[in-house]
Amino acid sequence: MAIDTEALEFFSTHRRIWEQKPVLRRIYNEEFFARLLSFRRKDGISVEVGAGPGFLKQALPGVLSTDLVWCPWLEVVADAQSLPFADSSVANTFGIDILHHLAVPMAFLLEAQRVLVPGGRLILVEPWVTPFSYFIYRFFHQEECDLSVLPWELMTEAQPPVEKKAFDGNQAIPYLLFGPRHRSQTLGLLPGLTPLAIEPFCLFAYLLSMGFKPRSFLPEFLYPAVSKIEKATSPLWRPVAALRVFLVLEKFPRAL
Repeated sequence: MAIDTEALEFFSTHRRIWEQKPVLRRIYNEEFFARLLSFRRKDGISVEVGAGPGFLKQALPGVLSTDLVWCPWLEVVADAQSLPFADSSVANTFGIDILHHLAVPMAFLLEAQRVLVPGGRLILVEPWVTPFSYFIYRFFHQEECDLSVLPWELMTEAQPPVEKKAFDGNQAIPYLLFGPRHRSQTLGLLPGLTPLAIEPFCLFAYLLSMGFKPRSFLPEFLYPAVSKIEKATSPLWRPVAALRVFLVLEKFPRAL
């Protein structure tokens, strides 16, 4: 098996920062993972796509961790756009920051629709576009935030393959797919899935923590207070400043 040393070093760096920043672990555990796990089906197989540094497995040890590149802490090497699972075999498909990295995001959504059991759930945390987050993503983040692309258009045999590096991403993709303007178009291409949650969230705590940068402006002892303020004021800032979105799509409880 060929080893992608660049990817392995990238994920290893994330794991080192994770261990060194307790406030980051709390944000993921209490805000990201708690949301994911609250909507999961508790029976059947759970799969994480784009597992990367493998943090979800610490919160859900039974999850099957997969990624496009090999890492020693993951179980399966798999392309999210062509999952190696049988039809109607997976109860939960989890993803954190995966959809906006894919060359053909609709291909992954169709794969999720295929592999989920009736009543199974696709549960994602992704970037979200608001006036404030667009400014942050456009000018202070290494990934693109391009609102001009057409992610719901699937490739056809007449089109050339989409070329991209694994870590390239467009943070506008989830909003383009599931924002109010194009949501019906996306769901029209996914006749077996229905949305259970499209919930923008995430602002003060994550920004102050600086994410996976080595430094942080949020000491762990202040996190509970900042998190409490964030939750209490979320109706005010969520429409204009949310950085992320919690997405849950359920497969209709009947065979397609």
